Amino acid sequence: MTEDRQQILVVTYTPIAREPRALKQIRYLRQHHDITTAGFGPAPFEDLPHIELDDAPPYRWGVLGRFIYLVLLGLHLYPLLTRFSSRDAIARQRLASGAWDAIIAHDPQTMSMALSLPARLGVVADLHEYSPRQNEHSPSWRFLIAPYMRWLCKTKVTKAAAVVTVGQGIADEYRRQFGIESTVVINATPYQELAPQPVSTPLRMVHSGVPAVQRRLEIMIDAVLQTSADVTLDFYLVDDDSPYMESLRQRAAGSDRIRFNRPVPYADLVRTLNGYDIGLSIFAPTTFNLAWCLPNKFFDFIQARLGVIVGPSPEMERFVADFGIGAVMPDFEATSLARLLEQIDVDTVSSWKRASSAHAEELSSESQSAIWGDVMQALITRRGR
Repeated sequence: MTEDRQQILVVTYTPIAREPRALKQIRYLRQHHDITTAGFGPAPFEDLPHIELDDAPPYRWGVLGRFIYLVLLGLHLYPLLTRFSSRDAIARQRLASGAWDAIIAHDPQTMSMALSLPARLGVVADLHEYSPRQNEHSPSWRFLIAPYMRWLCKTKVTKAAAVVTVGQGIADEYRRQFGIESTVVINATPYQELAPQPVSTPLRMVHSGVPAVQRRLEIMIDAVLQTSADVTLDFYLVDDDSPYMESLRQRAAGSDRIRFNRPVPYADLVRTLNGYDIGLSIFAPTTFNLAWCLPNKFFDFIQARLGVIVGPSPEMERFVADFGIGAVMPDFEATSLARLLEQIDVDTVSSWKRASSAHAEELSSESQSAIWGDVMQALITRRGR
């Protein structure tokens, strides 16, 4: 990539300092361009300019405004809805004075506002998942928000100078539904200078993340309860005191092979995981985005130099097969995982861990982030022509 430094605005409608995908993107792009960040909360990088946006509802005038907002949603009056948005209005006011060459807008919700700002090279849409089916487990979301997301994709995302998303299956769906061509940048983990640890007896398995009921984490618990394999399972879950979290604890009660640990800061997570043997990255396909997920934790396990066991999720299955880092269940049933655990041995797990180590650099966020350089250079070249 040529050293043609551009003024780039990276904007999210989330607390940007806690947005891993945006942070990895910024760390790479700042080496070649001048970056300004915008989002809720404080600056993610002290040495980069930041414009803080209000974490306000997307409507004005309190309870009355919320009622009007819901009516506009229900009647599909989306052009009025975007003009009614106080969130967009405030962001536009705070960002309009900037002289941007390009704007990277995270998710469709930011696109109306971003497209209204001057940007010489245009707006790049970074879509973190398949937005029209983001919360499809909720009937009210499907009725009110999903049609709005589809409208944003049809009328706003299609106007982007470039589109980036997180996996090939999701990219294919954007193409099928909206004719949107996108570049894939996976949510890989930063490279860690670690070595695979000797395989333990019993085999030490681990899962980390959020206890969301749609993910059916009980599959892993039931498999350990059922299997005769010499294994243990540790969880590092965000303890949200939810009924589902309590149900998981109750399900595992009485088993000395299953432990719920206190969550560790993300900066320490990969080194903590390095002491285990197998990462379980199993998500039942209860929604479209879960069916096509390629989550951060999958790559956390690789950087931790672990073997990985996944369900038959197409995106993860492809990486497991291509790089020889683990095994794929035939389905999402606990009995299948229990049987699989009974079939593996120390030598097999050791080979998985060595494969993760061999491919850790290739599958790191640093390697993936370089694609952002290609995206920006394509915009510069197109503008030059």
